Amino acid sequence: MEKEKLWTREFILVTISLFFAALVQYSLLTTLAVFSMRSFGVSEGLAGFTASIAMFGSIIGRLYQGASEKRLGRRRLGLVANILQTIMCVFYFIPMPIGPFFAVRFVHGIMSGTVQNTMSASAMEFIPLSRRAEGINTNSLAYVAAIALGPAFGLSVINQWSYTGLWISVLIYAAIATITFALVRFKPWEKPVQEKQAKPHGKDLFWSIIEKTALPLACMIFLLTLCYTTMIAFMETYTIEIGLTWMASVFFITYSIMVVITRPLGGRIVDKRGENSVMVPAISIYVVSLVLLGLAGIMPVSAAPAMLIAAAILTACGFGVILPTGQATAVKYVDISNVGKTISTYYSFFDIGMGVGAFILGSIASKAGFSNMFLISVVFVLAALTIYWRFHGRHHRTAKNTEAETK
Repeated sequence: MEKEKLWTREFILVTISLFFAALVQYSLLTTLAVFSMRSFGVSEGLAGFTASIAMFGSIIGRLYQGASEKRLGRRRLGLVANILQTIMCVFYFIPMPIGPFFAVRFVHGIMSGTVQNTMSASAMEFIPLSRRAEGINTNSLAYVAAIALGPAFGLSVINQWSYTGLWISVLIYAAIATITFALVRFKPWEKPVQEKQAKPHGKDLFWSIIEKTALPLACMIFLLTLCYTTMIAFMETYTIEIGLTWMASVFFITYSIMVVITRPLGGRIVDKRGENSVMVPAISIYVVSLVLLGLAGIMPVSAAPAMLIAAAILTACGFGVILPTGQATAVKYVDISNVGKTISTYYSFFDIGMGVGAFILGSIASKAGFSNMFLISVVFVLAALTIYWRFHGRHHRTAKNTEAETK
């Protein structure tokens, strides 16, 4: 049988839009801490809050994206959120005290979370069912590329020009994301017919923004992200400690290249053989990568470079494949009307892991050292594997992506 087409006009436009929308967030993420210290004279801790407050805003945006999408429709919500994100980028040009600046960062985070979640949900509409995992893995490469290139772009612009140049850059990125998304031709939207009922509160409010079926996979990705965040936050410090400062950049370059290679391949395997064929091996590989990272600081320095490169490759084959495959698995068993809420639940737990991972495992590192921190983090990965198998994997040993499963 001939493969259904993946690279359609709409899929390409949504993927490009996701890249530029995420590029806005990650170009600012690593540059605003120094800006806050220079402009407001605040401490390193308070300056770092400019990044974390946006992540908290992003979580709120993701959580309410699913419910907002049901009220407004995917296209309208995406356009409104993109336009508002573009407007938020204009505020960076305006001199203001630190309080209003934090407010801008928080609101911008909400818009970023809403935009990125809407992009991911939109891509689902244009991915053939028979190539769903491959399509999600491919689309998510735009997000990975933004995470890798955003900090480099942001720092380069500041060094070459100034922070004004950075504001102009992110404004252009946001405008491109908005225009590209506006060109996408969506199917006609029909507002879901809902019976009148009291506004949700308490438990009902919680379940109105959280997709229950996605919770096991969301908890899994939270635990795995805790460990991944330590690589981002402490790799440079770790390589300095073991006398291999230059290895930090090599680690991330190797990881980025391998992610581009392994993600689409992992998606094809899931589409043919089911998620267990990828998730269980990938989580196991992730364990090995963390063990290698921990041992690199204990073994002779001559062996450390090879161990760090091997760890980067295995991290790409592990966490790099798990993240999009988990998303593909989460949306595989829900009705199409709940895709937005499912993705928002999944990535909200990812954002939480990104926000608290460095603090939790960093506390361990301060007492036990970085090598032991990586070795201890294996416990979190094994817990994630247990959650996956207990609540999902053992029930879907031969699961395939069929149309019947999505109904």
